[in-house]
Amino acid sequence: MIPALTISLVGDSLAMIALILRVHDQGGGTSGIALLMVAFALPTVLAMGVAGHIADRFDSRPVLMVSTSVQVLACAGLASFGNRWSTYAFVVLLQWGQAVSSPTWGALTPRIAGDEDMGRVISLQRSLLAASGIAGAALAGLLVGTHGTATALWVDCGTFGAVVLAAGLVRTRRGGRHEASRRCAEPVDVARPHTFDGLRILRRDSLIWLIFCWTIPFIIVLEGVNVVEVFLVRDDLGASPTTYGLLEAFFGTGAVAGSWAAGRLATDDSRVRGVLIGSAGTALSIAFAGLAPTVAVLAVCLVLLGIFNGGANTAIGPLYVLRPAEAERGRVLAAINGVSRAGSILALGLGGLVGGWLGPRVIFVAGGVCALMVVAALAWSLRGLDRTPRLPEEVLAPALGAA
Repeated sequence: MIPALTISLVGDSLAMIALILRVHDQGGGTSGIALLMVAFALPTVLAMGVAGHIADRFDSRPVLMVSTSVQVLACAGLASFGNRWSTYAFVVLLQWGQAVSSPTWGALTPRIAGDEDMGRVISLQRSLLAASGIAGAALAGLLVGTHGTATALWVDCGTFGAVVLAAGLVRTRRGGRHEASRRCAEPVDVARPHTFDGLRILRRDSLIWLIFCWTIPFIIVLEGVNVVEVFLVRDDLGASPTTYGLLEAFFGTGAVAGSWAAGRLATDDSRVRGVLIGSAGTALSIAFAGLAPTVAVLAVCLVLLGIFNGGANTAIGPLYVLRPAEAERGRVLAAINGVSRAGSILALGLGGLVGGWLGPRVIFVAGGVCALMVVAALAWSLRGLDRTPRLPEEVLAPALGAA
């Protein structure tokens, strides 16, 4: 499973950079880049209720094979049709598949690896994500610069084919008839999908609910910065497409180190501290990146950004995956993905509107300062909050019965 997903992550990074460069070179401007990012985000928002229901209730193997096959078709369309509007349409199709496959994989992984090892597993996943970003970014810059965008997208299409094969080979399964014993103990209305099911489940746990609520404005700031990054690199600093891809690789290098360090955190309390430190470092790195006078200085800022952001993401992952009950994890992960993407859409709209007016450097500096203020507010909200891990229902039930 992990080798195939790693190959797919390389393709994802490659495709994202290739498509950003395609829209930029077609004269899309900040609004064109923002619309591309909205196309990536919108399906996850609209599908979060249904996707979570599918992840928790249906057999994971056919769900993963069908959703990933949809992504293969979307990638083939992106490679075959190069105009901007067909690009947006196929990206939407691609993300419909992703909206379903992501919570399904996320909820299945603890069953494969075991809850006790999830900290290390998430660290490995984040490290592989970052390493894949390095490979994909560098490959994207080279392929787009030498062979064009279509070649890069055909490579991505092949990586999704590897994931389809992996989904069929994974023996561990979740959902469908594999949940018969658990389903007997669940309320009847779980069978009916509702858009905000995952959020209602998330609210039961004050710790992850607070972290989740305060990370949404943080995400808005980060995504708003992403809209103008290509303009800072290509226009303000005069870098080539190949250099742009290599700069993304510097970010990935830092993220590998940050993910590895955060994977050593073994308690919820230490993970919360990791989220706060990583988020604060991320905010400062963004602000300094906006002040970078040369590509070399920007590369250093991106390494630091990767370290802190990779650490924060790895620290927060086990909190979201392990604190909810096992049978509810698909809905929780789908809700987190959906609301986070909704914040991204808001940020992308703001970035597209404001980016051309203020310029990329001002957006970077202002975004970093705003993100730091959000981290301070989160730290204040978490003071004195009980961080004891929640015991899931499958652990509580036998204990209560014995009593």
